[in-house]
Amino acid sequence: MTEEYPQCPRCQDIFGTKEDHISAPKILKCGDTVCKECLLELIKNSEEEYFLCPSCNKQIKKKKNLEKYTTNNVVIKTINNCFNIGKIKSLDKEVAKPIEFNIITLGNFAVGKTSIFQRLSQEKFYEHYLSTIGLDYYIYYLKFRNKKYRLILRDTAGQEKYRSIVQNILKQADGVLFIYDLTNKETFEALKYWYDLYKKENSQVIGLLIGNKSDCEREVDKEEAIKFSDKHGLRYLETSAKTDKNIKKAIAIILQQIIESNENYDSISSIKTSSSINSLQKVNSLSTKLDRRKVKKKSCAC
Repeated sequence: MTEEYPQCPRCQDIFGTKEDHISAPKILKCGDTVCKECLLELIKNSEEEYFLCPSCNKQIKKKKNLEKYTTNNVVIKTINNCFNIGKIKSLDKEVAKPIEFNIITLGNFAVGKTSIFQRLSQEKFYEHYLSTIGLDYYIYYLKFRNKKYRLILRDTAGQEKYRSIVQNILKQADGVLFIYDLTNKETFEALKYWYDLYKKENSQVIGLLIGNKSDCEREVDKEEAIKFSDKHGLRYLETSAKTDKNIKKAIAIILQQIIESNENYDSISSIKTSSSINSLQKVNSLSTKLDRRKVKKKSCAC
């Protein structure tokens, strides 16, 4: 899927959707485009008055500041058209409704599951988060191949006390993001547990392995992570919710995998029943579900 969207030739990340974004596309004198972050690195790493274009290898003379480099607004518009169709306030019966898929995160506590989804859905990053209780969810709309998609992003808690609740929704997932913290070896070692847990409830693993916090000093070697992903048939990607690096790309990849796994996805023309959202609320607490059963028994008229 990544070839469907303009991306930086140096870091292979999908370009940012705003002019001030860290991945904003900048045009070089040779005509090629690189992201803002890579341009900064190219300038910083070169001791000469020029640097080499990562695409054509031509010498590009350094400018005093990044504002001197023209932003490629055509690329920004293309990315926005692909990813940002906005929340649909009303769904006309005569208009085709978006196709709905459920994507779940799995991983240890504090690896950045919540921050990734908040960065994606709200375009915000917070230094401090409250721990997810049980599970939470976000709604994200995007367009791909002239079709609109409604993604329910299910954010799960990593603490052991909530794992029975998490286990209840695994069968409903169309795709899974296995997330670990690049700065914490223990979270990487726990991936086998999370993979086996998902495999037990959902025999078809359509997933992506994500190493989050790529903006920090790593504790897990990339080669080790790739070895794990290859062994379990997963794509691998490193992200940073803080800098927004590869967040949209991760969703693009997992969506492509889900679509390709559905042989009849072209025939899907309407959104799944809205009861899926209600089901999310019902499983928010396992005890609530059990209490509801007790109430039904007590209120039985017979």
